[in-house]
Amino acid sequence: MRYSDFSVNNIDLSVIGFPLWTLATKGWGTEDPDIAKYLLQQAFEQGINFYDTADSYGKGYGEELLKEALSPVRHEIVISTKFGHDFYSPQLNVDWDGKNFDPAYIAYACEQSLHRIGTDYLDMYFVHYPSYAEVENDDLYETLEKLVDSGKILNFGIATDDRQEAVDIATLLAFEREVDLFHSPFSLLEQDLVDILSRMEKNISVIARRVHSFGLLEESYDPKIFKESNSSYQRNNPVFSKVLEMRPNFDFLFEDLEENVSDVALRFAITNKNVGSTLPNITNLDNLEQYCLSADKPDLDIDLIGLIGEVYTDQKEKESEEEKE
Repeated sequence: MRYSDFSVNNIDLSVIGFPLWTLATKGWGTEDPDIAKYLLQQAFEQGINFYDTADSYGKGYGEELLKEALSPVRHEIVISTKFGHDFYSPQLNVDWDGKNFDPAYIAYACEQSLHRIGTDYLDMYFVHYPSYAEVENDDLYETLEKLVDSGKILNFGIATDDRQEAVDIATLLAFEREVDLFHSPFSLLEQDLVDILSRMEKNISVIARRVHSFGLLEESYDPKIFKESNSSYQRNNPVFSKVLEMRPNFDFLFEDLEENVSDVALRFAITNKNVGSTLPNITNLDNLEQYCLSADKPDLDIDLIGLIGEVYTDQKEKESEEEKE
């Protein structure tokens, strides 16, 4: 396993981490808790020392899995979790979106996460998919700073979602709030936000998720099979249609260069200088081993990175021209 220059609590993060949404949320991997715990333990044996969850994954189940599987090695690993999706409070009206960033709630949610994980500190604590209006609230940062001062969290950042204002949110946070930790999608097919963060000339670190872009960059991807599969439900995601349209532009990786597209996709994210760790969708021992093998390989060649950038830029320019028409 390779480790990045991004360090938390004097631990350099493994270049791939384990995302617990694959174990704790519906529609993903195993429903057997013993298998889930075994997979987490095998990841640690493979050298993975970074584990990412959220309090809303299975209403705390993802955090509980970490305690059950990895509590003996707690001080050898880095744990990040997220807050903001309030599954504790009753839904009071039909317009309520389930978000809660009230200071008292944040403090309460943090205590609950600490208890479920069985720890007295969280390495990273992410605001889970806030809106622009929500990140403008001074109380949010004051509360998080108090949690840092108390030692209950070591770092905090923002997990961005797919809303159109994501770039505006990241820009506001980086320049006005001096937030330097982001949890964002980044792949061959979704480069915009991380590219913008990289050009800010600030010491920004990114935890890159969706590195295989909805499964479109997995080795097993087949357009005909994918269309009929359960994964196709993701077309309701606001960016899915765009990345699906871009996907054929990267067929050259295996048709001309005879590269493994899954391997290249993961290493592309790892190679980015602002990426502290990546979160491929680990669902079983086979893809755990596959991703670990990719992680052990060197960064992508600079010429291939350049070619990927040219293909992506050309396609984005075509999209822009079509939108103008």
